[in-house]
Amino acid sequence: MATVRKRTNGTCEVRFIDHNKERRSLYVGMIAMRDAETIAAKVEHIVSRLVQGSDPDRNVSEWLAKLPENLHSKLVRLELVANRQSPEPEPEPVVELAPTIKAWTDQYIAKHAAKASTIEQLEITARSLCKHLGQDRRIDAVTAGDAEDYRKWLLTKGNERRGYKCGLAANTVRRRIGRSKQFFNAAIKHELLARNPFADEASSVGGNDERMFLVPADWVEKCIKVAPCEDWRTILAFARYAGMRSHECRIQRWEDIDLANNRMIVRSNKTPPVRSCPIFPELRQHLLRAREFAPDGAEFVQSRYSHDANILTTLVKIVTKAGLVPWPKLMQNLRATRETELLAHYPAKDVTSWLGNSPAVANKHYAMTMQASFDRAVNDGAKIAGVTCGVLSKIPLKVPQTMQDNAPLTQDTKKADAENPVNNWDCLASAIAVLPLSCPTWT
Repeated sequence: MATVRKRTNGTCEVRFIDHNKERRSLYVGMIAMRDAETIAAKVEHIVSRLVQGSDPDRNVSEWLAKLPENLHSKLVRLELVANRQSPEPEPEPVVELAPTIKAWTDQYIAKHAAKASTIEQLEITARSLCKHLGQDRRIDAVTAGDAEDYRKWLLTKGNERRGYKCGLAANTVRRRIGRSKQFFNAAIKHELLARNPFADEASSVGGNDERMFLVPADWVEKCIKVAPCEDWRTILAFARYAGMRSHECRIQRWEDIDLANNRMIVRSNKTPPVRSCPIFPELRQHLLRAREFAPDGAEFVQSRYSHDANILTTLVKIVTKAGLVPWPKLMQNLRATRETELLAHYPAKDVTSWLGNSPAVANKHYAMTMQASFDRAVNDGAKIAGVTCGVLSKIPLKVPQTMQDNAPLTQDTKKADAENPVNNWDCLASAIAVLPLSCPTWT
């Protein structure tokens, strides 16, 4: 049983026999006897539980938990309670920093499944982002203002091939912005960003009328005459007279050319991968010649270049040798010229199915205005049978009058004009019209 004794110095002493049956003393300091007796009761309870080998009651455990450290340490020295376990510090949350521009673009490209040409364009965009924004810059540090500055930089100094000394074309810049959006949209999906800094930058590609050029057929014939080989003559004929894309001119097979029925199957790396196209009269003569010069067992119509080879450098030399100035977008404008000519004669749905695009794409990127159409409209008009043909030669039933058609107010319009006999007859006819047709009966 624990007892409390008041010492001469005013402090209280709790005496008790511990679980090892040894007399022990707990000095609790200058406190009231009632508080000292409460502590003695708690100590006695703890000792009894130690003897039994069980834990203290809940209220005693809560009391121990609230004890000051100095009193609790005394109980520890008396082997009544165990040391307090200091709570382990909670680990600081690990803040994952967003990756750098180079790290993120490299990771995205490595995981992106696409054609080699698409990967190449993504790599070019990644290099330009690192060049302007810095490859060690984190992607979450890129702002909308940085995106705007990047666009301006592309327009003025973003040309990698020219050593970053001049800018890129407007549509090329828009494609570059679109791929930049692609990188940052992927970061948003991985919850690395909350907003795409390129979201407000325009990326849709439109037609560039300044670089559209109608290439006359006689120009192409001059180029065909000075072409170094039959493969080049076929490429030029395919591009100008069949409206094929650059790579399509180089992957056509002889098995797909049906000269007997004037039909050919055009294969493409774009959608649709296979389409049917007429063999136009302008193209037929070149295919007949190419067939004559083709070696026995030849698979491809031309075999000099692969589908992804760069042929523009040689084409510039051919155009120059023909005495012409190279026009903008050498291969694409050959295709655009052909599509423009066909649209002037055939329904757009048919033409676009032959050339492998849609009416909307054709009008936006290929169709051009022709002076010949303007001249024909001036000379012939619309000439829609049953609607406009012959209408202009007839007098309209009702012609709206203007102030110039009305006679001056000071003139008596009912009075016949002696200088114009036609008007006299009109007035006479009007007067007779109001007379009664029946004669009076004589009585």
